[in-house]
Amino acid sequence: MQMRRSSSAMTAAVAVVAVGGLSACGRVDADDKPSGSRPPAQIMVSAAITDDGVTISPSRVGAGPVRILISNQTSSELRTTLRDRDGAGARGTKPISPGGVAAIQAVVRPNRSYRISTSGDSPVSPATLRVGKERKSSDGELLLP
Repeated sequence: MQMRRSSSAMTAAVAVVAVGGLSACGRVDADDKPSGSRPPAQIMVSAAITDDGVTISPSRVGAGPVRILISNQTSSELRTTLRDRDGAGARGTKPISPGGVAAIQAVVRPNRSYRISTSGDSPVSPATLRVGKERKSSDGELLLP
């Protein structure tokens, strides 16, 4: 009988500790984190350079990190550049061979327009990337670096 009481008491003690431990696993606010919230997750944007000009999809994004994957579908080797309306924050690629692909990574700022232009033997008309307010933090996203 003495043994039975001990195991019941042990089970009750384990249950109390488990419930107490789970209550500590609540949501943490960004203000409680030493380094604040994570930035928005990077989004992918596609761009194609054709003889008619540069096209981009989507052409409107929220502010934050972007990776623009650019396909050269012309017969000329071209460089591409991403810069905001003021010409600041320029990012560019090495020359992209006909049929080749390159990428530009940047952090686009809120409420701005960016132009993706080409240079080289046969530059084509540019495309505009419009940026709105900042995207949500990626705090709730799993499997991000």
